[in-house]
Amino acid sequence: MGTPIRHPLVDAISSRAVRVDSRARVVRLSRPLADLLGRPPTSRRVVLVTSERSRLTVGLRAALVAAGGVWAVHDDEDRLRDGLTGLPYADVDAAATEPDASVPAAPSAGWLPLIEDAVDTTCQLSVDLTVLHRASHDTSLGGAVETLGAAVSGAVPTRWGATEPLGHAWDRWVLTQHARHQAPETVRVVVEGPHLSATITARVTDHGIEETTALTVDVTEGTLDEAIARLTDALGHIAESSLPTFALVIAREGESDRCVRAVTYPPPNPVALLIGAPSVRRLGLERSALDAGRPVVVVGRPRLPAYVVPLGDEATSGWNALHRTLEAVGPERLAQLVASPLLQAWEEDLHELDLLHESTAEAEAEAITEADAGTGSRSGGQTDGIESQAGTERPRPAEDES
Repeated sequence: MGTPIRHPLVDAISSRAVRVDSRARVVRLSRPLADLLGRPPTSRRVVLVTSERSRLTVGLRAALVAAGGVWAVHDDEDRLRDGLTGLPYADVDAAATEPDASVPAAPSAGWLPLIEDAVDTTCQLSVDLTVLHRASHDTSLGGAVETLGAAVSGAVPTRWGATEPLGHAWDRWVLTQHARHQAPETVRVVVEGPHLSATITARVTDHGIEETTALTVDVTEGTLDEAIARLTDALGHIAESSLPTFALVIAREGESDRCVRAVTYPPPNPVALLIGAPSVRRLGLERSALDAGRPVVVVGRPRLPAYVVPLGDEATSGWNALHRTLEAVGPERLAQLVASPLLQAWEEDLHELDLLHESTAEAEAEAITEADAGTGSRSGGQTDGIESQAGTERPRPAEDES
């Protein structure tokens, strides 16, 4: 056997860590870094070491977390701490050590860092949403990020790519073909637009497509409560035109470029929870059981109802309401339903109840009925749903695919 060749980004290797140093002020998900983080896991964790003045893009943070990596920052005295949690580390090996969940976190370095507060932050809403789609040629990815971004700030995506800088103009058809061609591998892409940053993760199987969107949008229009209202209304639109399982909406203060810095941000606040039709049906949930302290809104379609649970707002913390809701659902049952890969966990129900087909068929029937009646209502007139948008797109050659 030949001598193993070290990845060009690796600065050091120890028994526990693969160390990667960066002096960049903005650390992006470059092609070489994406290649390193995308390699099969080993006994060593990737530890990205930067100065405390560096910031990570949304795409890099998502890829680093997905790979089980760690972001460690060193201060002016060359001491290490976790860039996200602030936990101090004695050295890089300590950073790479998997924490014991049964033991309370404690500093391994014997000192507590002084972390500056974030300044000049922007009010933002973050959404984590998972939608299940049929394995149909008409299925198109990316509709959720368009709908949610437009609701909060009037912004839509402009570029996407698997690495940064993003190499493709926004095109849902090309994005979907990229995901299909990578199957059965999981695909994660980064999406950017004015006032929004997101990652879209797609798993394409014979049973369907699982699309998870993690989106952060700046609140640029009206108050935070008005933006929350628009966003929850948009979740209702999505429940009418596709099959979401869960979504959690968080209000937060963040950087204007949606990057993350190694500083202390104000505590995030959960403001809304969407429990999709598959979850409602499988859990046998009744609206009266969800004691969140505020009226639960029924969205979706009559035969496939989903629930939007209001949690907090600009003046009220939503953590207690979220905890009460999760207790009503049942934490253990909920953990089973959101386990990855979702399509495998849901396969029995999707097959037995034919929810994906029922969702599409009912949406199409409603659209035809409302079009004939000339109502122009939101479920018939919207084109931001997964299926309705796909039906109007003209196929293109695939030369733009990455």
